[in-house]
Amino acid sequence: MGKPTRRDLLKGTGALGAAAIVDGALGASASARPLVQARPEQATTVEGAHGVLDVAVIGAGVSGAYAAWRLLGPEAKHSRVLNELRRRRGGRLTVGLFEGSERVGGRLFSVTPPGMPHLHAELGGMRYLNTQPVIADLVDHLGLPTDPFPVDESQNLVYLRQHRFTQSQWGDPAVVPYDLPAAIRGKSPDDALVSVIERFVPGAATMDQQAWDKIKATASAGGRHLYDIGFWNLLLDAVGQEGWAFLRAGFGYGSVVANVNGIEAMEASVADFVGSPAPQYLLLRNGYQTVPKELVRRFEAEGGTVHLHHQVRRIDRETVHGEQVLSLALSVWPTGRPLTVRARHVVLAMPQRSIELLDPDTFLFTSDQFLSDLGSIVPRPASKLFLGYDRPWWEDLGLSKGRSVTDLPLRQTYYWGVEGKQPGADPANRNALLLASYNDLSDVEFWNELQKRPQRLAPVAVTRPPRPMDAAAPGTLVDEAQRQLRELHGPDARIPEPRSAYFQDWVQDPYGAAYHFWQVGAKSWEIMPRMRRPLHDANLYVCGDAYSTGQGWVCGALTQAELMLEEHFGLPRPTWLPPSVYLGS
Repeated sequence: MGKPTRRDLLKGTGALGAAAIVDGALGASASARPLVQARPEQATTVEGAHGVLDVAVIGAGVSGAYAAWRLLGPEAKHSRVLNELRRRRGGRLTVGLFEGSERVGGRLFSVTPPGMPHLHAELGGMRYLNTQPVIADLVDHLGLPTDPFPVDESQNLVYLRQHRFTQSQWGDPAVVPYDLPAAIRGKSPDDALVSVIERFVPGAATMDQQAWDKIKATASAGGRHLYDIGFWNLLLDAVGQEGWAFLRAGFGYGSVVANVNGIEAMEASVADFVGSPAPQYLLLRNGYQTVPKELVRRFEAEGGTVHLHHQVRRIDRETVHGEQVLSLALSVWPTGRPLTVRARHVVLAMPQRSIELLDPDTFLFTSDQFLSDLGSIVPRPASKLFLGYDRPWWEDLGLSKGRSVTDLPLRQTYYWGVEGKQPGADPANRNALLLASYNDLSDVEFWNELQKRPQRLAPVAVTRPPRPMDAAAPGTLVDEAQRQLRELHGPDARIPEPRSAYFQDWVQDPYGAAYHFWQVGAKSWEIMPRMRRPLHDANLYVCGDAYSTGQGWVCGALTQAELMLEEHFGLPRPTWLPPSVYLGS
């Protein structure tokens, strides 16, 4: 992989999409105003002994919300770094959380459709695993109610190459429309993939994260390190084109078998889908976005300040009254008013694209190592379409929960729920919600062409505000989804017109991707600690799931935030997270 230039960093990636709206974005508290309020029609700076923030956290997604909360939590009194900051300020620690958009949550985005107060369309992250202790223990600590998240039920449908069968029939070679090699014939995609992975890494199905970390630097095949081989290449050699096509279609995710870092793809596949024992999925009963919202609520209760509509454009180093600080140039929307905020420490809880959108003269971009590390991951598109109906029509076909899988651009359809069956709901309410399409990679392009795509922002276009989460799915997209749902479910399906529709593609700026994955050749165990503090002579830190071994998962975002706080702020492990939990390198 060649070293990216500043110009390369600022090139756009992928197509754009629309979003659905959600109510109840958190506003900045009144106590936020003295440190950052801009006077009309002129730039404002924050400076002086009582004007420099101790810590500025940029990005109010789950990693930023978590970092901000932990910095003011009960364990903070044991931090030497934070205690020194308090001493300078007479015992008070000032932490500000800055977010460019109108809402808290980032790529956790929960929408409550009309007529379904107990159901939530999860347009971003939607679930976690019981084998992910950081998020599982945090949810328990916050007291947020959860429910099981079913996936593959035996009666659910598989529709591949215009052949329709059920999940229970994967083991019948006469039913599955692929000419598979003997090694994976008669296996489900899950079982087939783990059998292939175990050819390269014996015992992989029972390995935990610590075991994977021990072998990543040395595991090899054919004299080459697995991290230096694309996963698609490995699978093609192992099971041929027909076997690879079976895996890609049967999983419902093209990304599972894409040509990314081989060893990282193996670990992710085992941990996410096919481990032994099989992991259990859980959802947040009141929406996944309640996690960052609750973290921000607790952060504000401890004296933290939240500033929505504050978009960081550039970061510089300055000396103020003999002290080295970081200077943040922001635009405050809706007016675009310039604002300068200074801080002793800055946490960038931002994905790859958001960092790329910073002014190219930001001092971080002078580091060749940082540029290389920033480009060590590849953005992955994914989109979701939720449709709301006045009845659960799929129950007429004997389907009640979990997902059906197809090679149509829909890819995955989840039978999300019926309002009247939710805890506390009116049993007579038959309104129902369907995740009609959950797709990724090239399938995203199909749906994007059926909607009006907003123009991509220029990297340093300071005159334009962040695009709000705006519209419901257009009719052309919904009509095509309805057609494919009829094809997937067969001639007996009686599918009514939907009452509501929501679509989200996370490639739109400033997100740049639904998730990220390690490039072929990337040495994640070296890059992750460097990204947590990219420059040794600057109190600037990066956290989030993009540079983690839990990419695309909240656990990855929380783990990197926690490691950053422990390593560079000296925070002890929180009491709700056992010291024995392994967080990685």
